[in-house]
Amino acid sequence: MNKPKHIHSDQSIKIERIARHLIMHASFLPNIGLYHGKMGIVLFFAHYARYTGNSLYEDFAGDLLDEVYEGIHPATSDDFESGLCGIGWGIEYLIQNGFLEGDADVTLAEVDARMMERDLRRTTNYSMRTGLEGISCYITKRLHNPLRQTVKLPFDETYLNEWENVASSISIPDDKAVLNVIINTLPEGDDITSWNLGLENGCAGVGLKIMGI
Repeated sequence: MNKPKHIHSDQSIKIERIARHLIMHASFLPNIGLYHGKMGIVLFFAHYARYTGNSLYEDFAGDLLDEVYEGIHPATSDDFESGLCGIGWGIEYLIQNGFLEGDADVTLAEVDARMMERDLRRTTNYSMRTGLEGISCYITKRLHNPLRQTVKLPFDETYLNEWENVASSISIPDDKAVLNVIINTLPEGDDITSWNLGLENGCAGVGLKIMGI
């Protein structure tokens, strides 16, 4: 991941305000997902910690990620927008870009198992938010982990064959394109306190845009 662009002084003030606002309010979010919740905010703080060199933001990202883990339960959806696929994609993003240490195959083993319970052959929803494109983003991110320490893949052969058959026409965007799709709208006005907190139409998304992510 390239170093973010230099931030001009007015934008620097804005992103500092965003960071302070998120530190105050992010832990109260009930949503743990990628688009609107804590997972997306973790991505913002990971990048902002690297940009500023301030370990405070790295520590907060870690604390918030712990809250994401704690918030996963049997009823958590498997979609990309608010559920397991988006959370898993975010964790792989952090590991593959050097923000987080760990073995993704261990960390995401339960998510992978949950995903293999779904019969992809019956999928009629092809959207990124809640359908096959989002699932495919997660599967592709898992399969193409350059840090994998074993030749064993995270999904069994039957599941991968079914996925390849139903998703053969889907083009999977790279990391930057995925984030651009999520941050497709930005909040209006200058009152940060009135904005949503997450990536889509929210504070974390504006922060990543300011950094050129």
